[in-house]
Amino acid sequence: MKRQKTFRIDKLFGLATLICLLAIALMVYNDFFRTTTGTGKETETQSRTSGYLNDNKNIESKGASSKAVVCLDASRGGLDSGLGASGKKEKDINLDMTLAVKSKLEAEGVNVVMTRTTDTDVTDEDRDRMMLTSTDEDRVKASNSSNAYVCVSLRMNSYNSDASVSGAESYIHTSKPTEAVELSRIILKNMESSTGIKNRGVKTGTVAAAKDNYYINAHCKCTSCIINMGFITNASDLKKVTTGKDNTAQAIADGILEYLKQAGLY
Repeated sequence: MKRQKTFRIDKLFGLATLICLLAIALMVYNDFFRTTTGTGKETETQSRTSGYLNDNKNIESKGASSKAVVCLDASRGGLDSGLGASGKKEKDINLDMTLAVKSKLEAEGVNVVMTRTTDTDVTDEDRDRMMLTSTDEDRVKASNSSNAYVCVSLRMNSYNSDASVSGAESYIHTSKPTEAVELSRIILKNMESSTGIKNRGVKTGTVAAAKDNYYINAHCKCTSCIINMGFITNASDLKKVTTGKDNTAQAIADGILEYLKQAGLY
C-alpha cells in the first residue's frame, strides 16, 4: 500500500518568497538600465535652464551660464588713495562696494574675477617705481585672461566747488560701442530706481576729456564701462556708498544680471 504524501506549507512559503525576490531584482535592474542609457545628457542642461535641480525636490538652482564671467575692478588701491572727503578714502569705498557686488553676483551663480581684493596695489613693484599706468595694464590683463564677458570698474567722482553736485554716471569708449551703452544704461537705471541717486547718463571718454579713453575701456576685449557711483563730495551720494552700501551693491549686481539675462547667459 502506497504512503500518502503530506502537504508542506513551509515549502510553499519558501517558493513564494523566492519569486518575490526575483521580481524585485528584475525591477531594480530595469530602473538602473534606463537611467544609465537614456538620461545622461539632460542633467547639466536642466540644472541651468529649468530653474530646478534634477532630484525633483524643487530646489531652486542658480541659472548663470558657465560663460557668465564678470570682471570687477575696484579702482585705486595701495599708495593711490584716490579722492577723499569727510574722512573717507575713495580706494576703500571702491573696494568695499566691489566686494559687496561680488558676493551678490556669486550668490546667483556668476563667476567673478577681481582685479584686487585687498588694499594693495595691483602691481607693487611697478607702483614702487611710480609707473602708475602699469596697474591699469594688470587690471586689463586680469579681465582678458579670464575671458570675462563684461568688465565693470567702480570708482567715485568729486566736485569741490559745489557740494550739491551729485549723481552716478558711466564712461565708455569714445566709439560708443552699443553693448557698453546698454550695460551702462541698465546699471544706472537700477541704481536710480533702487537708491534714488541721480542718473547722469552714459558718457564717452573720461571725466577730463571726452576724446580720451580710460585704459580699461580702450584695452579690455570684452564689453566694459567705468561706473562713477556718485560724488564723494556730496553727502547724500557718500551715504549711499557707505552706510547704504548693501542697497547700492544690490542695484549694481541686479544691473549686471539683467544685462547677462539679455545676452542669454543667465
